[in-house]
Amino acid sequence: MRTSALALASIAVALGCAGPQTGRSSDTLFTTPEAELARELAPDLYQRADEARARADQGSRKDDEAVEDYWTEAELWLTAAVVEAERVQLSRRLDELQREEERWAKQLARDQAASAVVATDISRYRAREVALREAERVSALGDQRGTSAATLEAVLTRVRLNLALAEALGAPDNELRKLRSRADALARNRPRSPKPVEALLLDTEALIGEMRAQWPSPRPGASSELVETAWVTGFAADRTAAGVVVRSERFFSSNGAISSATVKRFSGLLAAYPHGPVACQVAVPELQSRVWSRRVAQLVDRFRRFDDSGRVSTSMVATESLNAGAVQCTFVAYREP
Repeated sequence: MRTSALALASIAVALGCAGPQTGRSSDTLFTTPEAELARELAPDLYQRADEARARADQGSRKDDEAVEDYWTEAELWLTAAVVEAERVQLSRRLDELQREEERWAKQLARDQAASAVVATDISRYRAREVALREAERVSALGDQRGTSAATLEAVLTRVRLNLALAEALGAPDNELRKLRSRADALARNRPRSPKPVEALLLDTEALIGEMRAQWPSPRPGASSELVETAWVTGFAADRTAAGVVVRSERFFSSNGAISSATVKRFSGLLAAYPHGPVACQVAVPELQSRVWSRRVAQLVDRFRRFDDSGRVSTSMVATESLNAGAVQCTFVAYREP
C-alpha cells in the first residue's frame, strides 16, 4: 500500500541518515506522523517497538552489535505497528462508508415509501372526487322530476356494488335474484321517473342492513365502511372517538323546507348500518328561534316515520362551527377501534 511504503521509507531514511549506531535517535524514529498514528491505533505493537528502543538506548557502547539488534527490532516492530494502524484506519473508513451507504439506502426507502403514500393519497382523492360527483346525482335523486342517463348509471353502479356486498355478507340467493332482476329491467327500460330507481337503491341498502343486523355488534372495519358509504351517498363523514359523525347541509332547503331526498338517503344509511343509537344535532342560530324550532320539529316528525325510528334522537345546538340548518348525526356504535 502507498501509505505503508511511505511510512517504511520515512523510517528507513530516518535510520539511514542517523550515521553510526550510537547516533540513532528515538526522536527521529518514533516522532514521525506515521509513528504517532501507530501509537494510537496499534498500541500493542507500538509498545513492543518502544521497549526495543528503550533497550537500545540503554545499551553499552562496548556492545554495539547488541545495540544495533535492538534498533533493528524496534524498527521492525514499529513498521508492523504502522501497517496495522493503516489497516485499522482503512477498516474504520470502510465501516463509515458502509454506514453512509446504509443511511442513504434507508433514506431512499423512506422517500420511495413517502412517494407511494402521496401517490395513493392522490389516487384516493381523485377516486373520491369521482365518487362525490356520482353522489351528487344519487343524493338529489328524489328531488328530480326525471332521471338522466348519467344519474341512472350512477345509481345502477351503486346498486351492483350493494348487491355484491350483500352477497358477501350472506344474503339469500332469492333476494339477490329479485333485486338483480329489477336492476336489469331498469337498465333495459331506462325509466324517466326517479321513483323506481330510488326504491331499488334503498332496497339494496336495506338488504345489507338485514345481513349486518344478524351480528350482535358492528364487525371490524364497519366504521370505515360507514364513512365511505356516507361519502358516496352525498354526506360528509368522519371517524371520531364518539363514533362516526355524518353531516349534511341538505336536510333543509334555502327556504327551510325539508328535503325528502336527503331524508330518504339518511334512512337508507340507517338501514344499511343498523347497530346502536344515532344522536342528531341541528345547528341553529339561537335556541329560542321559533322558526328553527318549527323546522326541527318537522324533521323529527320525518325521522319518526323510519322503520327503526327509536334509534334516532334529535336536538338543537347553537354553534358557529356549522351553518344554520346543518345536521350532524353520530352513529355511536361505530367508534374507532
